Amino acid sequence: MLKRLGSSHHGTVSALALFLLSGLLLLPLLFGTFKQTDAPTVPNRYVFRGSSPAPRMPAALHSIAGELRIRQWHYVPDLEVELAQFETVFWEPDDTTSLRRRIATDSRLQGAVALEIGTGTGLIASALAIAGAQRVVATDVNPRAVANALYNLQNLGLDDRVEVRYVSPSDPGPFSTVADDEQFDFIISNPPWEDAPVESPAAYALYDPQFQLLDGILEQSSRHLRPNGELWLAYGAKTAIRRVLERAHETGWDVEVDDPRHLDELPEVFLPGMLLKLSRRSEAQAEADVIN
Repeated sequence: MLKRLGSSHHGTVSALALFLLSGLLLLPLLFGTFKQTDAPTVPNRYVFRGSSPAPRMPAALHSIAGELRIRQWHYVPDLEVELAQFETVFWEPDDTTSLRRRIATDSRLQGAVALEIGTGTGLIASALAIAGAQRVVATDVNPRAVANALYNLQNLGLDDRVEVRYVSPSDPGPFSTVADDEQFDFIISNPPWEDAPVESPAAYALYDPQFQLLDGILEQSSRHLRPNGELWLAYGAKTAIRRVLERAHETGWDVEVDDPRHLDELPEVFLPGMLLKLSRRSEAQAEADVIN
């Protein structure tokens, strides 16, 4: 009788030990489940405020609204903001570090009107609005980039001062969405730097076939700049920078390299990018060049 009671007691203790051990093993899993449920979820869908799903989205892009996804969120320390990056939209903030620094410190941007060619996620357009630009026009040939910029600008409460325009791939020129009489205090771009064919709208962020975009910016910007206006270009590739320096004179620009580094000492592709500030040559200087 005592033996049977002892055996029963031993079995009860073993069962209790197994129960406690199972609880300890399951506790992290349960805690992880509850933690995951309670944690705020990061949105990965394209959602606008208000009753309309995309009040400022060009009609040509409505067909892709249901396909848009957020690939990643990025915190930009110098702007103290977080930006969403949509799928297929290019992201390399180090390419425009010097450009954003100039935007943040140049008092002439207060109340200015600016054009950004190739906005991507809207990073530079956001920096311009935060710096005090009165009005910004931002363009892009990738429809998902247009949607991406709209999304970020609305989240930051900057969409009332920034207009995002969609550039059709059938007419991808730098000023195809700009009216003939439309002028700006600043025209700004971080263009693609590699001369290679483009097979999709998203590839325009990386490739500029035969540097047609760059040449178009150099040849056409002056007619869209107000007196004393400037063209700012940010590049992280020597080939593209040398092309700007070579073509600036023949297209009527003076160039200031706003960077302490020497181009010859840099690799072909480098980060952070280099800022080039271009201003129109005065008539007197142009006449002197002709005489000489």
